[in-house]
Amino acid sequence: MAVLLLCCTMLCMIPAGCGQSPEAESTKGATAMTTTGRSAETDMEAMVVRLHDGSLLLVDNRSGSPFVPTAIDEADIIGLDGQTLTVDDLQVGNVVRVVGNGIMMQSYPGQYPGIETIEVIKEGSSADAEEYADLIAELSISMDPSQPASANLEYVTDLASVTLMLQDNGYTWTYEENGEPTQVIADAAHPVQIDPADLPDVRVDQPLDVTIVFDRTATALTVTRWGEQAIEQAASSAGGYQNIDVDPLSGEPVDVALDGAKAVLTVEPGYRYVVDAEFAEGTVCYVFTVHE
Repeated sequence: MAVLLLCCTMLCMIPAGCGQSPEAESTKGATAMTTTGRSAETDMEAMVVRLHDGSLLLVDNRSGSPFVPTAIDEADIIGLDGQTLTVDDLQVGNVVRVVGNGIMMQSYPGQYPGIETIEVIKEGSSADAEEYADLIAELSISMDPSQPASANLEYVTDLASVTLMLQDNGYTWTYEENGEPTQVIADAAHPVQIDPADLPDVRVDQPLDVTIVFDRTATALTVTRWGEQAIEQAASSAGGYQNIDVDPLSGEPVDVALDGAKAVLTVEPGYRYVVDAEFAEGTVCYVFTVHE
C-alpha cells in the first residue's frame, strides 16, 4: 500500500537527509512532532476494513479518516466475549475501540504505531463497510517490495510526545520480481561523514529512553554511537564532513532491547547514533543525532 506523506497544522516537517548515493531511491525524510499526549480523548472508535490484498485498515468513525495500525502485533486484541484475538480474527465491519499513545503519523493513509489495545465493541457486518468501497479501491495498491523497512523513533518529554521518521542510510534488500529474487544494494556515506544538520535529531537535555518502531519484525539489531564533538573536530580538520577519515573515529556499542518490531535504548545528548537492523529481506542502516 502506497503511503503519501502530507503536512498539517499539528505536524512540523523538517528535512533530514542521510547522504545517500544515487542508487538509493529513498527521498529525504522528515521530523514529525506533536504535543498531543496520551489521554482518554485520544481513544477512538473505528471500523475494520480490509484492502484487496487482505491487509488491515481502520477507519475513524468520527472523522472518516483511514489509518494503518502499524506494529499491531504488539497490541492486545480483545473480542466481544473478552477473549484474546489475532489480527486475522478481526472481521470486516467490526467496530473497535482503539487505545494508544495518541500519536498519529500524518501520512495518507495515517499510520498509528503506538496502539496498545484494540477491543471489538460491535460485531457489525461486511455490509456496514460497503460505504468505504471506493476508499478501499483507492488504497489497494501493493506496497513496493523493493523499498526497505521503514522506522519511526518515539520519545516523551515533559513538554511533548515526539515521533521522528527515520530514513535509511544505505541498505541491502532482496525482493521477488516476476518470480525471481532481486537484490538492491544502496550505498551511502559513512554515518560520521554526514553534516548533523541533515540528520533527524532528538532534542533532550538528559539521558532518555526512546523506542524505535519498525514496519515489520526485525531479526537482529545493533546500535553504535559517536561523540558529535569529535566528529565536528574531525570535519574541521578535514575541510568538511564528507572528507572525514573514519578510521581514527571509534564508535562505542549501545545496549538495546529488541522485541519483534520494537526496540528500546537510552540516548544521551551530544552523540550520533547508528542503528543497523536485520530483517528477513535484508539489512538497513539508520542514523540520527541527539542535541540538547
